[in-house]
Amino acid sequence: MPDHHVDGTSLVATAVHLLVPEAHESWCSPPVLSPPLSSSCVLLTPPEALANAFIQDSVANGSSPFQVAWYTSDTTYSILYLQSSLIDVGITYNPAAEQIAIDQGIALAPSYYAFRDHFLFVGPMANPANLSVDGSEDVETMFSDLRVAADGVATDPPVRFLSRYDKSATNIKESALWVGIGQVGANVAETMVHRLRSKVPWATAYSTWYHQYIAFPIQALTAAILLQEYTLTDRGTLLSLDPSLRNQTVIYKAGSDDASDPLLNPAHLLVSTKAPNPGMATAFAQWLVGDRGQGVINSFEKGGEQLYSVAPTNATAQTTAAGSNSTALRRRRSRVWVS
Repeated sequence: MPDHHVDGTSLVATAVHLLVPEAHESWCSPPVLSPPLSSSCVLLTPPEALANAFIQDSVANGSSPFQVAWYTSDTTYSILYLQSSLIDVGITYNPAAEQIAIDQGIALAPSYYAFRDHFLFVGPMANPANLSVDGSEDVETMFSDLRVAADGVATDPPVRFLSRYDKSATNIKESALWVGIGQVGANVAETMVHRLRSKVPWATAYSTWYHQYIAFPIQALTAAILLQEYTLTDRGTLLSLDPSLRNQTVIYKAGSDDASDPLLNPAHLLVSTKAPNPGMATAFAQWLVGDRGQGVINSFEKGGEQLYSVAPTNATAQTTAAGSNSTALRRRRSRVWVS
């Protein structure tokens, strides 16, 4: 799950811990817990809101109090966590990786459609690539136009694209878009010319306008804005920025809920075949795609704007997903820590 701030109130006598194995965000603060938990943040995030509501409903239905811990990672590590039984469930965005995990017996079939996130193609207000600003062009055309402009006459500011270049869901998506625009053309000759013009920018010889900036979402978007570069981000990351910074960038194309939209970023949940708490893992998955879980997702807001769309009503469980960042859930019954 992408890293976002979400305002709200935590339940009394429960604490949900967002564990950040890498230095994920500068806003992580030391925990005020006893005993202390290494590398943790006590924050109300979308995972925490889900966990709190799930705990509340479970206890109301007769369960003993318990704690939920969230580990923020990428898809590769979440699947490893599922395989090692460190976690019970994981939320990811990568269809190929999820299907492999299911095929290899790491995760149970089916996966559960959790919610819909959305990518945003953003850039400087100066718009040196002269991209369409009314949203009428598709994102593939806009990427192609950006490439032509970047290789064309020098501008001020220069036409540059910032890539996180880190195997994240965002990096995988923008890479797919770059690869995709090299496959168009009504005939062989036109296709070959287009491929020469829009070959992947990281190929040799390296495109100087393709800025490889390996960083987490907020840092990468901040850099793109300050450097007046185009980039691909997601709605939650943009809404997490200070308004004074957010207002310095323009959304040239936003993802929709249309299943065919390349900027749609659906999130799915996998249940580990080695889940330490298999009954609770399945219960959480079913709760998540039910009315109560989807209601919590529908309430996620930042700056008065909704973060995610609920899952399609006819797709509460399926065996494919999309993207690469992920979040993993582990339930603990040992004790309840108070936040």
